[in-house]
Amino acid sequence: MTQTTGGLSFLAARVLVSADGSSWVNVSGEAASVAVSGGDRATGEQNTMDGDMPIVKAGKRASIDLTVRGVYTETAAEFFETLRAIYETAGGACWIQYAPAGDDEFWFHSADGADALTSGILTSPGYPGGDVSSGDVIMSEFVVKVAQLVKATASVTD
Repeated sequence: MTQTTGGLSFLAARVLVSADGSSWVNVSGEAASVAVSGGDRATGEQNTMDGDMPIVKAGKRASIDLTVRGVYTETAAEFFETLRAIYETAGGACWIQYAPAGDDEFWFHSADGADALTSGILTSPGYPGGDVSSGDVIMSEFVVKVAQLVKATASVTD
């Protein structure tokens, strides 16, 4: 098989967040990384007295955590202030979408079991911290828990 030439870089990725699912804030100018974890499908297994292999069955999928890390600023409508306001609102409802390649070809967005756009829950605050002996840029990290991610051919703002 011939090696692919279609590999992508996260270099120009785009991240948009919303507190209501209709007004979106592009935080790509401050966002530095998106990490995806969870979503594992539960499985069950049972051995019987007859046979050497277990019976294996599929269960439900777990939720997915999106950890978004970005540069801390104190500017309104940028990464930290946008997500801080969502976190400090009762319930912490947060809609999120991102385009790994940065273009409008493919987006992943938070969705419910019917693949419809829905909010996740911002579960972890990204309050800033740091080390005075370092010259590193102050970073902030937020975690949004979603039921699932759906791959779409366009941003949900279109």
